[in-house]
Amino acid sequence: MIITALIIATPLIILGIIGQRKIQVKRELTIHKSSEEVWRVVGEQFGEVHLWSSNFKDSKPGGEKRFKGIDYSYRATITDRGETIQLLDAFDSENYRLAYHITKGMPGVAKSATGVWSLKPLKSDQTTVSIEFEMEVKNILGYLLSPVIKLKIGKSAEEIAEELKYYMENGKAHPRNEKIE
Repeated sequence: MIITALIIATPLIILGIIGQRKIQVKRELTIHKSSEEVWRVVGEQFGEVHLWSSNFKDSKPGGEKRFKGIDYSYRATITDRGETIQLLDAFDSENYRLAYHITKGMPGVAKSATGVWSLKPLKSDQTTVSIEFEMEVKNILGYLLSPVIKLKIGKSAEEIAEELKYYMENGKAHPRNEKIE
């Protein structure tokens, strides 16, 4: 009886240690440009992310206007995994903050996926960018894979941050983004 309980309990304890229902990744970086310049790309050009990020093969804005400062409500993107739709939940030009959730194209193990981008002016020519991604997994496979998923989301966040910084500070897409060259 005790051995049976241990056989059942041990994997559950291990899952509790390594597995996560909510995967959260946050990256911050400093860009040597004004917050207005960075917001123009991150916020006002939300629907054109493919111009600077290699994670997106294409992107285009769509949907009805819902927020002051932007004429559309979502971006449709093409990635290696197919099409995704990222619907804006918040868009605040005065405080340099936007939030969205994915309505189409999430991985099969995801219950929800969201992103929050915010800017903090440091100097007239320096801005801190905060990028936060969160994914909630919906089944045992997602729970088991959550450490690997977190690593992949973290790697994507690092690439996105690096490519945004390069684009803002050099005026052209990062060399990794070959489709622009």
